[in-house]
Amino acid sequence: MQPNPSQPVPPPHSPPPAVGGPTPKRANAAAARAAGVLALLTVAMLTWFALQDIFYLDQGMTGGLTGKVLVNVLGGATAAGVLLVAAGFTFARRIPGAWTLCGLCTGFIVANVALAPVMWGVSIGDQLAWIFGFQKSNGIAVGLATIFGALTAATAAAAALVKSHGPAVTPPGS
Repeated sequence: MQPNPSQPVPPPHSPPPAVGGPTPKRANAAAARAAGVLALLTVAMLTWFALQDIFYLDQGMTGGLTGKVLVNVLGGATAAGVLLVAAGFTFARRIPGAWTLCGLCTGFIVANVALAPVMWGVSIGDQLAWIFGFQKSNGIAVGLATIFGALTAATAAAAALVKSHGPAVTPPGS
């Protein structure tokens, strides 16, 4: 009769072996939280921008419902909603969510700085003066949304690039 072969024993002070294979890679926890918080600040600024244009419209300060006001309200509200969803996936440390958040924020910055002057027929210098002039309430909101958007894009890219392994799954009752 042969003795039972010895079972492999993990070395002391090492984590138990993972059950079910390798652990999935996830976005870096600290960077994902920072990107999520910055995304929420960007969402708040975009919401402020959209609501401020509604307030201007209600007070009769815009000369009625013009195309520019409609684009500002619908664009600000839509961008805030889409960024909120991407922020949720980034908070959940999903790598595609972090890349989506990075892309959306980069797209917002490009649209705000480069496409808006072309669309409204103003110079880029005038657009930058309005964004970073912080003169009226909607200028403050769009300026802060642009700044927070740039920070969010950089932090979300860092969260997606610096991957970490998720926690090892242990079976219940062990």
